[in-house]
Amino acid sequence: MEKGNLANLKDWEGIVYNDGELAFFDNIRNIRIFDFPVQFEFYVIVLVTSGRATVQINGTTYEAKKDDLFICPPNNIVDSGLMSIDFQGHCICVSSSYIQQFVPLAENLWDIKMLFDANPICTLQPEEAKIFCQYYDLLCTKTQYSSVKQKRVIGTIMLALIYDMQIVLERVVQHNPRPFTSRETLFKRFIDLIESSYPRPRSVSYYAERLNVTPKYFSSVCRQVGGQKATDFIDQYVVKDIVYLMNHTQKSIKEIACELDFSNLSFFGKYVKKHLGLSPKAYREQVISRNEG
Repeated sequence: MEKGNLANLKDWEGIVYNDGELAFFDNIRNIRIFDFPVQFEFYVIVLVTSGRATVQINGTTYEAKKDDLFICPPNNIVDSGLMSIDFQGHCICVSSSYIQQFVPLAENLWDIKMLFDANPICTLQPEEAKIFCQYYDLLCTKTQYSSVKQKRVIGTIMLALIYDMQIVLERVVQHNPRPFTSRETLFKRFIDLIESSYPRPRSVSYYAERLNVTPKYFSSVCRQVGGQKATDFIDQYVVKDIVYLMNHTQKSIKEIACELDFSNLSFFGKYVKKHLGLSPKAYREQVISRNEG
């Protein structure tokens, strides 16, 4: 089965913007770049602005109409569907790493993910759909301006959009409660635990012990429910802390390493190089250069 990632969208003629982490486009009627079925490795968010469309997710067929918001989390199997002649929609694709790095992880983020795994469509109220369209139009407008800070501007608008949509999704979650499985409950406890810890412990066995399960079982739950290895989730939180401290404080690299409970500078340097592609010093210099620009 084909794996769909944002790199596959780079040369598609209908694309409005794509930086490898975030992409949005209007011409979704002509999406024929994948051989369906396909397993997308990113979040797919579509607001239907007119007409109707059907899509098959994990073997189940869903229909979306005007003002319906379609949200498909990563790792679901998507098959091609049918669109009415008058179908139109706005589509935003967001990588998992973008979500982890830039989106504030609300207490019920995983409740929302589980909800859309079970049912990927919710109906927006007319005013909510209008707000989504306004954000989308603004995003498209900002891509027309060439600036060294363009990516940051677009990221800020996306963050505001997600805050507004979060209010909508909380309403949907409250109106559509469902019991969690034991594995989903354990995974949510893990997310709550790592979010409430600072500095974040980096050991899988630490979390397994706190959750009263074996490391092997804990790791299998993260793969099954979250779609990633336990170490991947831990690293995403640690890297987010590193990026924040590097970008928004004047603390030295040594102070940051100590604050995040790294045993020594050498280990911290290897960790940063592995996850950010640069040494801590080079990354800090890049931050300073970007801010001065």
